[in-house]
Amino acid sequence: MRHSIALIAIILGIASAVPAAQSRTALFTFHSNAWLNLHHYVRVNGRGAPGPGGLTPAQQKDWAEGVEFYKPYAARDVLRDDGMVAIASALRASEGKDNLDGVAIDPALKSTLEKLMPIYRTHGWTEHDRANREWIAAIVPLVDRHGAAISQALLRAYGATWPAEPMHVDLSVSAGPVGGFSVNNHITISSSDKSYRGYAGLEMVFHEASHALFASVNQSMYRIATEQKVTVPPQLWHAVLFYTAGEMTTRELKTRGIDYSPYANAAFYDNMCGAGCMAKIREHWTPHLDAKRSIPDALSGLVAAFK
Repeated sequence: MRHSIALIAIILGIASAVPAAQSRTALFTFHSNAWLNLHHYVRVNGRGAPGPGGLTPAQQKDWAEGVEFYKPYAARDVLRDDGMVAIASALRASEGKDNLDGVAIDPALKSTLEKLMPIYRTHGWTEHDRANREWIAAIVPLVDRHGAAISQALLRAYGATWPAEPMHVDLSVSAGPVGGFSVNNHITISSSDKSYRGYAGLEMVFHEASHALFASVNQSMYRIATEQKVTVPPQLWHAVLFYTAGEMTTRELKTRGIDYSPYANAAFYDNMCGAGCMAKIREHWTPHLDAKRSIPDALSGLVAAFK
């Protein structure tokens, strides 16, 4: 078997060989990609996290040089830096390859990654890949069991539609400065972050997916804020997104007799959008989730609460 990363494409539904009338739309595909994992791993090394152990002196030298080269990349924003987004996209497309021939990234970056990959495969990747696969194996049954209900609830809440293609989820030993992030329907989640396990992992997969569904709600919020001449907290939109994914996950699990507390608590919201933020969202946004208030009406009340 090649020592390249094998795609773990887990389609949540019935295989394409089954007639379309009997199939369900896939929500996600889950992946463990050596090139993308190496990229994120060296980035955190560049920010001071320890690198692999057991290296020979020659490997230590090569790894140290690679980390030094990567330090500027370690300081860049994986969400808002178009260059970093392009790198991740290129490496995502390189899944399963032995080298980066033909990959459209900076030649020096390509050379660095190819030089480090043999070291990584021997000292780190096996363990990281195992953690990624274990995370995927644990989350897939949960998404298979609860995903249809949660996704439909989120689509109703946002007035959105799911992307035509399944959302691509990469598991990585590191996912930037946080446990997960999403750009252009490409979700990256850390398999080493213990807070992203179990039902919390289920919620956070749909939280990250919500970034692709929330655009119209976000635009409406800021339009209403402008109309009301209210300056809302910069992260209010994100807090509403957290609340919605947490609430819909909690509701679905409750119907199955499962007691679950959402990922974010009141202190989390206080830090994100000010004291009492969670209570304001609950008061004004929950009626919309209960189908008792329209999106504009709910947002109008929420924005006014920050006057």
